[in-house]
Amino acid sequence: MGFHDDWIMRQIEMMTRFFSQIIFQNDKIGYEFETSEMLTVADQTHLDLQKLVIEGRICEAENLLFNNAEMTDKYLELAIDFYRQLNELSDERLISCNFSREEIYEGLVDILEKLGVPVEQFKR
Repeated sequence: MGFHDDWIMRQIEMMTRFFSQIIFQNDKIGYEFETSEMLTVADQTHLDLQKLVIEGRICEAENLLFNNAEMTDKYLELAIDFYRQLNELSDERLISCNFSREEIYEGLVDILEKLGVPVEQFKR
């Protein structure tokens, strides 16, 4: 891992923690299912994202995340957790999936903006 990738990895980690603390007043980062018997859009999307990432189809997973986006706290929680999980993948795994840390950073900023979170200071 080069210096640039290491720096981006730390930036993504700090951003996911920051937004979780500011938005949800919670240090815990991770998606939690609703307690109802019926899956929400966010719940189903979470399941689908997990499957796609396991299969190495990260680009398709990211497209699904953006296509299903809805302005809810649960979906925001899902989006932050998705990029946190991608950031935890090894460089080798990301390369094999044709994805980069830069794409993780840019995707996180883009989805936060789409969901109404002010992110102007994080844009490159």
